[in-house]
Amino acid sequence: MTRSFTARPRRRIAGLAATVAAAGLLLSACSSDDTASGGSSEAAEDFQAVSVQLSWLKNQQFAGEYLAVEDGLYTDAGFPEVTLTAGGSSATSAEAAVASGQAFVGLSSPLITAPAIQSGAELKIVGATYQLNPFALVSAASAPIEGPDDLAGKTIAVSDSNTLVWNAFLAANELDEADVTTVPLSDTSMLTTGQVDGFIGYTTTGAAALAEAGFEATEFLLADNGLPMVGEVLVTSQQAIDERPEEVKAFLLATAEGWRAALDDPERAVDLTVNTYGKDQQYDADAIALSFDRQATLIETDETAANGLLTISDELQEGTIASLGFAGVEIAADELFDLSLLDEVYAENPDLLS
Repeated sequence: MTRSFTARPRRRIAGLAATVAAAGLLLSACSSDDTASGGSSEAAEDFQAVSVQLSWLKNQQFAGEYLAVEDGLYTDAGFPEVTLTAGGSSATSAEAAVASGQAFVGLSSPLITAPAIQSGAELKIVGATYQLNPFALVSAASAPIEGPDDLAGKTIAVSDSNTLVWNAFLAANELDEADVTTVPLSDTSMLTTGQVDGFIGYTTTGAAALAEAGFEATEFLLADNGLPMVGEVLVTSQQAIDERPEEVKAFLLATAEGWRAALDDPERAVDLTVNTYGKDQQYDADAIALSFDRQATLIETDETAANGLLTISDELQEGTIASLGFAGVEIAADELFDLSLLDEVYAENPDLLS
């Protein structure tokens, strides 16, 4: 789906280059994509059209990007087109899309990005939507598991995709795998029917969603219990950082503004998710609204109040590196992160913190 509008008078980032080289990435939208397109030839002359590889199907996780498209923020920043490409189990990973030049930016997890870098991909994390990763251990309110100390002798369901983070959580809390029985997760009915004591899921679809469906549940975040790792990170290439820094900064600025707009108007964010960008998924609006509310607690924290949306403090970088270490992924912070351009965005646009 292609969405076009006339560009508003543009606001330039301080120090924005008047022009950039025309050579590079130009991706056209396909039927599964959504594109921001400006009607101003002036806007089209600044930067190239770019693609963003999302980490999953188009749901509330990318509401900030949706509003940046809808409100012309990417166009204002100088991009003639920004195409949002859906992810999914069979889609190209963000790392592969960025490394191959198919995407300018990708949304991913440090658990995926760090191994890709170790394998030779010249990538860096330049921002993070989630200050807290969304992984949660969900249990019944009638038999709550309130923290790592309650896990001995329990049976926990874990999907294949979450095995790495589960094992990292056990290691971080010095729990032997033999102390906890781990079984494959099929669906949440394993908890509601008493087959397991808990499961590893996401807070956006965890205890609150079960409670809404009539089953009283509770949860705790792994981020608060040994795995302080950021999530939904923005990944770009080292080449983009070195050769196209003003474009990276422009993208980060518009995305931060898009998320500010989404958080300030959750009803609109939910509407765009359900009725426009995720329309093919036939989402339930109430369920998406509930997920968005939970998601907001991961995005807006004391860290972002002090430093701004998308930022990653030195402490959070260190926590992420330590969490990766528990997962058996050894990498240095300066190999994984480059927050210098985002720092420049906030230095040049102090109003973002107001």
